[in-house]
Amino acid sequence: MFSGGLDSTAVLVRLLTESNDELRVHHIRMANREGRADAEQRAVESIVSWCQARYRPFRYSESGLDFSDLNAIPIDYLSVAFVACQVAIDTPGCGRIAVGTLARDLDEIKRSVCASQRRVFSAIYECYRARKVGEPSVEWVYPVYALTKPQIAAILPPELRAMTWSCRRPARIADGFRPCGICKPCRARTDIAAALAISA
Repeated sequence: MFSGGLDSTAVLVRLLTESNDELRVHHIRMANREGRADAEQRAVESIVSWCQARYRPFRYSESGLDFSDLNAIPIDYLSVAFVACQVAIDTPGCGRIAVGTLARDLDEIKRSVCASQRRVFSAIYECYRARKVGEPSVEWVYPVYALTKPQIAAILPPELRAMTWSCRRPARIADGFRPCGICKPCRARTDIAAALAISA
């Protein structure tokens, strides 16, 4: 499950370079009132093209969820669980789903995110298994779970790192998008840049 951010890009690079797995990389174009869908899409397309050219081939697909008429921001991990189930069913032989969740990103309230995500997925997937569709079980894996943000940034090639997108509330400008600089992901990138003495 690929967002175009630092974490999911690191997952993609690890799976491409440290495994021989046949990969299906899936992006959810998630539109909401934050307005980040177009910026993320641009990053995703650049990263996918770069990785396919420099590492090895993989299948890419995408789908969309549009919440732009809602005032509330939907909980991303529930949407990811829902879409991941559909993608797993659509991928014969799929036995694992990889996501870019980090342990240090989870505060006390969110400590159960991974377990909750798996429960949502399992409930949906059980319906498919009852119809004898798909694999008997699908495992969720977290390839960068134990890493810190600076560690993730450091393992990505600089050119690829520069393609990633993190800002939740970007501003549209003439030649693309400008990060807001104040949302939590933007502040994290600033901290990463300071820690590694690199460009954010």
